[in-house]
Amino acid sequence: MKTDKFRDPIHGFIQKYGPDYNITPKLICDIYMGREAGPNSEYTFLKSFMDSELDCDKMDYLLRDSYYCGVKYGMYDVERLISSFTICYTNDIPRLAIKTGGIQVFEEFVLARYFMFIQVYFHRTRRYFDIMLGKALKEILPGGTYPKNVKEYLTCDDCYIIQLLKANASRSGPCRCLVERYVYPRVSHTKAHPLESDIREFNRNFKELKREIGEEYLIIDKSADKVPHKIPKRTEIENEKAIIIYDKAIERKTTISEESEIIRNLTKKINIMRIYCHPLKAETAINFIKSYNE
Repeated sequence: MKTDKFRDPIHGFIQKYGPDYNITPKLICDIYMGREAGPNSEYTFLKSFMDSELDCDKMDYLLRDSYYCGVKYGMYDVERLISSFTICYTNDIPRLAIKTGGIQVFEEFVLARYFMFIQVYFHRTRRYFDIMLGKALKEILPGGTYPKNVKEYLTCDDCYIIQLLKANASRSGPCRCLVERYVYPRVSHTKAHPLESDIREFNRNFKELKREIGEEYLIIDKSADKVPHKIPKRTEIENEKAIIIYDKAIERKTTISEESEIIRNLTKKINIMRIYCHPLKAETAINFIKSYNE
């Protein structure tokens, strides 16, 4: 992680609030990487806001992405979730915890992320354009990759890439697909959590389609995979990945894995596989798969 990206905003913060807040880019990186615990382990506590299943980035992007995509899948009661946060201590180390009354809103938060991956981030059209963008960049960038030099890399912004795509649309198939929004239809796919038998059928369909249609007309996507969360199914409270549930009245500490049936069972990886086919061959491909699997 480069510390340079933090320098300007942190300098502005120190100027505004004074030297009492001795924050440096190195300190931010040390907290994030877990290299600095702090005099009273307070940095360990802060790290959970930066990188955990409860970090502020996840809490922000779900609501923001839902709003700008015009969907409800990523919505959750953020005020209730924040109000359910508390602090407890394990081995004299402060830990971010959730009050017992916040179990359901945390489940809602995890489910919101799960639904966003299935319905938005792994949507078939979005995944298709991800693939096409990757193919296009390999063709139009020097050496097929972004520059290693940071200053040169930063010049490759959206406007620069869009202009490159437009300039090469006449000679590059992937660029043309992106510029003209030319979409290959999906002709075969698995469910979100396929069984072994589903995967065998999918692979068999692709093999037969290559023989019947021709591989040059097909695009296969096996990269839409993600675990719904990284909370261990069984874990000790001392584990930094544990989400602690704290009942202050009786000073009882447990983990979300113990308290939530939903969290315990939402552990199987999302693994959506798809086959896309050139529009000129798509109807033939769909009819072939129908008859082949009858």
